[in-house]
Amino acid sequence: MPNCSNASGPIRDETLIARPLGLLRMVNAASPAYLARYGVPRSLEDLQRQEHRTIHFSTMLGARPHGWEYPDGDSYATLQLPGALHVNSAQTYEAAALAGLGLIQAPLLGVGQYLESGALVEIIPDFRRRALAVSLVVAHRSNLSRRVRAFMKWIEDVLTPYLE
Repeated sequence: MPNCSNASGPIRDETLIARPLGLLRMVNAASPAYLARYGVPRSLEDLQRQEHRTIHFSTMLGARPHGWEYPDGDSYATLQLPGALHVNSAQTYEAAALAGLGLIQAPLLGVGQYLESGALVEIIPDFRRRALAVSLVVAHRSNLSRRVRAFMKWIEDVLTPYLE
């Protein structure tokens, strides 16, 4: 039985098959207005010393925020920072960062356009959170239609620049 994972846990369905595409690159970012107000953090210590705030993201509201994830040797650790807001929507997460409400850790795929335009600025790139695994989940059939195969190829091409 395939064991595919999604945001809320494994998908257990014998009719589905997952094809891993790679790891989605993450970035730490904030708006220029936020950084002008709180300062530009250059280390984990700065995050606490300068009293930075994060925008917490959870797939379910009411869930305990995960905190600021960062590499720690061969694994990852979490730094608890105060939250300015707790959201469960990627669009709201990005909008809150653009409005200068706090720091975010988001996929480059979602915020790359804002980094390019200068609406968001990448901060402490050496302390990015772990990359997110991305898989393409399809019906387990050897006879996929031409349209489904074309879509699969297209989505892989779209995602490739954002994968590690």
